Amino acid sequence: MGYVQTSLVKDQSFLRNLFIVLATSAVFGLVASISIPLPFTPVPISFTAQLILLFSVLLGKRGAYATFAYLAQGAIGLPVFANGASGIGCFLGPTGGYLIGFAVASYVVAVFSERMREKSASKTFGLMLVGNVLFYVFGLPHLALVVGAEKALMFGLFPFIATDILKLILAQKALKALKFFE
Repeated sequence: MGYVQTSLVKDQSFLRNLFIVLATSAVFGLVASISIPLPFTPVPISFTAQLILLFSVLLGKRGAYATFAYLAQGAIGLPVFANGASGIGCFLGPTGGYLIGFAVASYVVAVFSERMREKSASKTFGLMLVGNVLFYVFGLPHLALVVGAEKALMFGLFPFIATDILKLILAQKALKALKFFE
């Protein structure tokens, strides 16, 4: 009898975590539809990136798994990427490196968030900032393959620095409102 109860508890925990991961990935897809195309660059302003960081901090590895699920949904053709884009071709296009950066950054942020003993506003902001930098570490070289190295910074970094910092501040405020740290 004890084995059956333990097994049911594990199944409920698995199902609960699966629901959290899938629901979070759906939120990413919904938020990605709210993006602002800029006329001079193939990279839009999106709210998904910093939301991925927020959920990776908040949910740990479940946030990273939600990111992987979101990317898989887009890869198989669900219109979950910015402006309703989808398909494996998105990973080969100008924003493909950023999508790969989403996966790497979400996992790194999730692991360090889970290991963080003292959660503070400054440490959390720093961790999300590192995640944001990882987006660029993967996004810019890939963008350079598409638009040329001389244009990559003009198209993929400079127009986004201020808005990314603002979105990180908003993510940090959301974490504070959720009592993630004092």
